[in-house]
Amino acid sequence: VAFSSKEGRRLFREAVAEGHMENYFIVSEQLLTQDEPTNCGRAALATALNALQIDPMRTWKGAWRWFDEDNLGDCGCSGRHRSAGAEALTFDAFACLSRRNGASASALRAPHRGVADCGGAFGAAFREVVRATSASSGRECVVVSLCREALGQS
Repeated sequence: VAFSSKEGRRLFREAVAEGHMENYFIVSEQLLTQDEPTNCGRAALATALNALQIDPMRTWKGAWRWFDEDNLGDCGCSGRHRSAGAEALTFDAFACLSRRNGASASALRAPHRGVADCGGAFGAAFREVVRATSASSGRECVVVSLCREALGQS
């Protein structure tokens, strides 16, 4: 469902009315779009870290202390350093880089057996994390990694 469609707007209003969009606003006001196709993980991480109001302990531009996809540092987990045209972040590197930049991060990996398994234990656990986080008044984020090809988007 397209976010800006009539149905998307209805679902959004319904979620707000039911108290399931508490963290939407802290995340959306920090939204960064990626500069390069492979930087989607870095842009999502910078968005989350800024929404969580984590101080990067370094300047972004001028006196501003802010995260962007270029100042997250390297993960140190894989030995890869950030450079132009760098590979996309792996799931594990994303979690590692989150922690290295001050976030308390936990990673919930989906089973490799396919979408049908999302109705089982993983699906229930994932839905509970989303419910709890979206209804929380605290600064929390859920970042989801997905395969666009599996969704027919590439």
